[in-house]
Parts: sequence; structure tokens; C-alpha cells
Amino acid sequence: MKTNFVLVSILMTILIGGTFGLFLIDDAFAQNLYVSSDDSEAYKKQKELEQKKAELEIHRKNLEAKQLKKLKEYEEKLKEIKEKSQKKIEKNITDDQENFSQKSKQLEEKLIKKSEEIQKKLMTKSDKLDSRTKNILDKINNGTYMGEKTTAFTYVETYELVFDFVNASMINDKSQTSSMTGKMNFTTYDKSKSNLKLELDECEITVDEITYNCGFGKARTVSSGESGAKDSLVIVAFLENDVLEEVHTTLKIFLNADIPINKIEQSRVSIIGPQSKISDSWFLNGTATLSKIISTSEKTITGNNSTIILEDGISTSDK
Repeated sequence: MKTNFVLVSILMTILIGGTFGLFLIDDAFAQNLYVSSDDSEAYKKQKELEQKKAELEIHRKNLEAKQLKKLKEYEEKLKEIKEKSQKKIEKNITDDQENFSQKSKQLEEKLIKKSEEIQKKLMTKSDKLDSRTKNILDKINNGTYMGEKTTAFTYVETYELVFDFVNASMINDKSQTSSMTGKMNFTTYDKSKSNLKLELDECEITVDEITYNCGFGKARTVSSGESGAKDSLVIVAFLENDVLEEVHTTLKIFLNADIPINKIEQSRVSIIGPQSKISDSWFLNGTATLSKIISTSEKTITGNNSTIILEDGISTSDK
């Protein structure tokens, strides 16, 4: 009896243990199936993400290629526009320069012609002129007005004096003020190491809304101090009123520079008053710009190499 009970107890224990083991095995298997199922879903999602990422990368590269193509087209178009614009600007500049050059040439020819006309008119009525003006006209007529040359060179240097800011005060009433504008053109007549003598070609100046033309004139370098440097220029010119042609006057200008006049290419110069004036009408002072336009020369063999002091020909006491 006891033996059977023991056997039955052992058998029951085995059965219960086996059943519990099966439950554990089934649970473990179910968990393994669940994990495997999760891994499969994650794998699919990962694959989908990788595929989308690859598609986005392809799309990005395509977009970059399109943008680069459009940028290149834009740059080429911009370059074409710039080239057309530059050509148009250059053409306009060329046209403007040609027009300006033509107008400038016409103006210079007009002013030179005006100077010649003034001289001719004065010649025809020389008996009515004062002795000093008549004497100058005689010198112009016989070719001695500019004096003898110190060298055998024919110079083609030209100088331009442009009046930038020149004040004019009436000699008889200094409270009455105005301004002087315009320019003067000179040709080099003679020069040496430090001296320079210029012949006035033409000029047109305006003072107090009255325009004057130059009949003739000249200029020479002088020293402003004890150094001996010829850093100043004395200009004397005969003017005619552009409207009242019977009214004539004399212009005298003293100007100073920071360097010797014959070294100037382009420089601001000072017009010194009260030495600078228009006859008995205006005292002048202010600033101007002196420029050398051409700096070449041609030697002409004349057989004459006389030495004359450049100061001869223009007196600083001219009124």
C-alpha cells in the first residue's frame, strides 16, 4: 500500500513537473516568436527609411544639378548684359569724347579767330589808340612782341590755366564783389633750364557777367622769394568786351605755385591780389589750375643761338 502511494506520488510529481515545464517552454517559445516579429517590423522600417533617404539624396543631387545649371545660365546672361552695357557705355563715352573734342576744337578756333579779329580791328584804328597799346601792336606786327628766343628750338608745349575760385572786388569800392571764371591757353615760346616764356593763344573770361576775349598776351616765370626758384608766373593780356567791342582793358595776373612752373604737369596755383587785376576795374585773388597739355618738342636748325634774358619782354610794372 505504501509502496503504491509512493509510486503514485512520484508519478504525480513527474506529471506536474512536466506540465509546468511545458508551460515554461510554450511561454519561452511565444516570447521568441514575439521578439522575432518585432525585429522584422524594425527591419522593414529601417529599410523604408534607408530607401527614403536614398530617394531624398537622389532628389537633392538632382535639385543641386538644376540649381547649378540655372546659376550658370544666370551668370552667362549677366555676363552678356554686362558686356552689352559696357559696350554701350564705351560707345557713349567715345561719342561724347568725339563731340566734346569737336566742340572744344570749334571753340578754340572761334576764340583764336576772335583774337585775330581783335588785333586786326585795333590795327585799322591805331591812330585812335593810346601810345602804349599802339606800341604793343607795332611790336606784334613786326614780330618783336615776344622778344628774341634764347634757343633754336620750336616748342609745341601748351599750357591751360583754368580759373577755379577767383574773387573779384571792385577797385573803387571794395564792398562790391563778384567772381571771375574762364580759362586761358598758352603756347611755349621759349624756355631754358629754369625760365619759361609763354605766348597767349586765346582766352575767354567772365567777370560780373561781362565776358571778355583776349586780343594778345604773354607770360613769363619769376621767383617769388629769395630761393631763386621760378615758382611764379606773370601774365599780361589785352582784353576786349565781348558785347561792347569798343571797350578794351588790360588783365594782369600774378600766380604762385608750390613747385617751379616749368616742372608742373597739373597743379593748383594761387592768384595773388592786389597785384592781380583788370585795369582800373577789379582786384583779383583766388585759385586756379595750371596744366601742361603737351610735353614734346622739335628742334629747328636756325643757326641762331643767342643768349637773351627771358625777363626781357614783359615788365612787371605794366598797368
